[in-house]
Amino acid sequence: MTGLKPDSAQLIPATEQLVTKWAGGETRQLAISPVGSSVAARDFHWRFSSATVLQSGPFTAFDGYQRYLAIRHGAGLELAVTAPGAPQQRMQLCHPQYQANFAGAASTVATLLDGPVRDINLMLSAGLQGGLRALHLQANQPALLQTVVSGWWLIYADGLSQGQQIQIQSGAQQYSLASGDVLMLPEASCTLLAAADCELVAAWIAATA
Repeated sequence: MTGLKPDSAQLIPATEQLVTKWAGGETRQLAISPVGSSVAARDFHWRFSSATVLQSGPFTAFDGYQRYLAIRHGAGLELAVTAPGAPQQRMQLCHPQYQANFAGAASTVATLLDGPVRDINLMLSAGLQGGLRALHLQANQPALLQTVVSGWWLIYADGLSQGQQIQIQSGAQQYSLASGDVLMLPEASCTLLAAADCELVAAWIAATA
């Protein structure tokens, strides 16, 4: 990987993903760039992760980053976001199709609506844009995944049953993802195919103009 964009496709198996426990739950790091960067050092360009949140509480501040957050499982949560010099915003996330977009530097408190949740989180440094997309695949029905602008994809197979796989076609290349795997794909479009109905989530990233 050179610069911000991956040079080639990379499959990140669930068994190779870093899991970190903290007071209110645990975070699974799905992908980070550049290789060798870390959350602790705050030297990453972008980071894709999933967290299990067991209790309400404040978010860690990430100055210089933009955050995109969506719920994957659970009743949902409400965010109280207070950016410097701005009035407080309240955002309720109770469906996988909803996503919140807010400055990492903002003071943010999450309140669980009804029990633990699992969320998906994308953090981008200045010069990048992106977002999250919840996907529902129907059995044996190809689905086209395409960015609005020239960018790349991170596809997380978090909604597969045990033993299930999805096929991803990009150009002449085909990839298979099992439950929990992540595919980092440098192309702006690809086709997804599953043998049974399933849910998954994708993040797109692109450089700003």
